[in-house]
Amino acid sequence: MRAHTAALIVMASTARIPLLTRLVTLLTDEPRVESATVGGVCCTLIRPQSKEARGTIVFLNGGTRLGCNHPAVQRLVRGMGRIGCLVVAPELPGLKDGELTPATLEAAVEAASAAAATAPTGRIVLFGVSAGASLGLLAAADPSLEGRVSTVVAIAPWAELDSIVRMATTGFYGGAPRETTPLVQHFVASSLRAAVGPGRDGRAVDELLANRDPQCFDALRAALPTEIDGVLEQLSPLRVADRLDVSVELVSAADDSYFPLAEAEKLAVALPQARLTVTSLLDHVRLRPAVRVGELVRFSRFTARSFAAAVTAHKKQRRAAQPLRFLTVGAGGYAVGLLAFAALYAAGAPYVGASGAAYLFANALMYVGNRYFTFRLGNAGFWKAYGRYLTVGVLVAAVNAALLSGLVETTGVDARVGQAVSLLVLAPFAFVLFKRWTFRLGSA
Repeated sequence: MRAHTAALIVMASTARIPLLTRLVTLLTDEPRVESATVGGVCCTLIRPQSKEARGTIVFLNGGTRLGCNHPAVQRLVRGMGRIGCLVVAPELPGLKDGELTPATLEAAVEAASAAAATAPTGRIVLFGVSAGASLGLLAAADPSLEGRVSTVVAIAPWAELDSIVRMATTGFYGGAPRETTPLVQHFVASSLRAAVGPGRDGRAVDELLANRDPQCFDALRAALPTEIDGVLEQLSPLRVADRLDVSVELVSAADDSYFPLAEAEKLAVALPQARLTVTSLLDHVRLRPAVRVGELVRFSRFTARSFAAAVTAHKKQRRAAQPLRFLTVGAGGYAVGLLAFAALYAAGAPYVGASGAAYLFANALMYVGNRYFTFRLGNAGFWKAYGRYLTVGVLVAAVNAALLSGLVETTGVDARVGQAVSLLVLAPFAFVLFKRWTFRLGSA
């Protein structure tokens, strides 16, 4: 029910439905809009006005000169803020100029990874429209976001850029005539020229772009520089479908004038957890006015599924899961640390020195366990986070050594028993420091 309510609020905010939009405006809080740098990318942040964010949505826009300041984009992301979500909308390089490059995808991944690191659950929803839809699918397959994306919502994506290039230049798709828009033609031309790079011979690209004969396309395509092959493959979601083991909500219009419905259908077949909604309510990515109840119900269900992961909280499970995983990793590190301490102590090392050395050895092993098992993070920022982890480890080792010394000197307890007790006492404090500062995660 919560997801359906969220869907209604977002749709009313975006489509400006008479009376309903006004009612939503009166009954929900206007979110705060800020500018910030997230993962090195300039972003618009939409924050809930007076409450903790339920979830985090990374919104990836299509190509428009206004970027995230486009009025329709602003209505959509503010609607997401009204349902209690933090929205991170990166201004991806090139998209304002209708140009897509690997740098565009890299910026999307960096912003999404940084957003996931501070998300309340450690997981995000990637929500993309048009070019942003395909970027969202590609970003979700990046190793740095493994285990950190709950859902990808892709509105009117493409599957293979080669097919779009053929359509934009020859007016043919799938062997049949297929008209497209000047914006798609501009997008293809700008992206191919950018892939060649400045100062390089771009004649092969110019010849391909000037061609209108479908019979000549394959030969002209084969004559393109080899680096363009890599770029077209890198920016084609179908190529990474086998790595996308997350829930994917696809939606497209049957008569989409930008990217054919067949592109979304290819993705629906290839992706293991994809669901495709075909609707007449979309004019590419804009909502059309409609009165057909069946279409409205179908699209409302798609919208509800899209926001379910962002607004459905599982706080009790999350609060239990991370500390339990932390304790599991900690138990392994605890055992390794005690064995290392016992070995060093038996070899004649002073118990204070042996304690510090053993803890730091176990600390390095626990970093890997906590990063990939406890908090389910990817590879992005590995060494920076390890530096913070080591700093916390040195602090805990110093406090542990002082506590151990006090136990041994004042109670006469065996050093090995004292080490076991002091580590148990410090475990809760270490968990909070590792989670909040080392991995930069919010409250679960």
